[in-house]
Amino acid sequence: MRLLRPSTSSGLAKTKASIPRIRMCCLALTLLLPSTPLSANIEPQGFVDTYHAIRLKNPYDFISSRTKFRGELSIYGKNSLLFASFNGLYNNVLPELTGIELREAYLEYTSDNWDFRLGRQIIIWGNADGMQITDIISPPDYTEFLAGDFDDIRMPVDALKFRILTSLLDWEFIWIPIFKPAVLPQGDNPWAIPMEYPKGMNITFEQTVLPEKEFKNSEFAGKVSIYLSAIDFSLSAAYMWDDLPTLHKTIITDTTPANLIITPEHHRITFVGLDFSKPIKDFVFRGEAAFFDGKYFEPQNISDELHEKNNINFLFGVDWYPGNDWMFTGQFVDNFILDYDQIIRDDEHMILATLRISKKLFRQTLGLSTMGYFGINEKDGLVRTNMDYALTDELHVLLGIDSFFGDEGMMGQYNDNDEIWIKAKYSF
Repeated sequence: MRLLRPSTSSGLAKTKASIPRIRMCCLALTLLLPSTPLSANIEPQGFVDTYHAIRLKNPYDFISSRTKFRGELSIYGKNSLLFASFNGLYNNVLPELTGIELREAYLEYTSDNWDFRLGRQIIIWGNADGMQITDIISPPDYTEFLAGDFDDIRMPVDALKFRILTSLLDWEFIWIPIFKPAVLPQGDNPWAIPMEYPKGMNITFEQTVLPEKEFKNSEFAGKVSIYLSAIDFSLSAAYMWDDLPTLHKTIITDTTPANLIITPEHHRITFVGLDFSKPIKDFVFRGEAAFFDGKYFEPQNISDELHEKNNINFLFGVDWYPGNDWMFTGQFVDNFILDYDQIIRDDEHMILATLRISKKLFRQTLGLSTMGYFGINEKDGLVRTNMDYALTDELHVLLGIDSFFGDEGMMGQYNDNDEIWIKAKYSF
């Protein structure tokens, strides 16, 4: 799980910026459809869902209220696929997010031993449950923290993905010409992170410094996946930009009061990853490890310099399938800083544990699930419990409760955001 910091990203700007891309996508589909062979298969699909959550503490307000339409169009040829999807969103709590947004739009071609995908796409790495360890290609959208659908937390990137496929090995190469940062909650968003700064200072947030749109600022990544009879594992690497900004602080003392200038900036980092999965009878053992070279960490004293250190984030998990539609999943995560210095604000080891229990009932029409995130350092956590009832294969109704606890830490800071929520989803 990644640490959150404030950002100047704007949901409204994101929506406005996506409109020209939607028009271009629609124009491309319009031009391609007349030339589509009669043998091609055109498949439209999508869903409509509505989600509403009420805070369980004073002032007992709506902490989330949104309705979304997802439209998807797939055009299949002999060896090719043209795919496009978009979201139409109405958000009553965060009206600046209301609008139409292009989600994915790509061309895919598949041969016997290679394939490529070109365009806007979501790229998923790793096998962690509800966590991002080696899953570093598609940046996260934390607008509603973990209360949002995990499917919506990953954002698409404009990329070229090329794979070489063999019986034992898959080679994957990715080029992302334009960097896309993470989106963090801010402003009046109930999930915005309260920031504490010294009193008696003027605080000025500068515009986030993003890399210029030049070829030298492209991101490059690669992965080799190895499939053996007893175990599957992969090795990955990337030369990329940190999708979370570092907060550079400058204190000007020749004014009264002093002026604190904060400039968010994204830095180059190098990533190396490893993940594996091994089934043994009713168990599946999983693991991921990510090494980051060039990460910046904030000091405890606001006037000190930032510290550039390397860090490792690793996860070990076990899935148990005892039968009768039960599933148990446990994970242990440690994010630790190499060559640690005591003046760094973060702890040397940030340890997190997760536990998920799920059960299917009534011929698998009712799903019950609870998942807990437990921060060991700050003794904070989040427990999410929900039921999913399938009225039909297409129509699902969900009801859940999210409960935060702790006074500090990543989840403890949301101690006042306990919520009960209801969701309905119709797929077509």
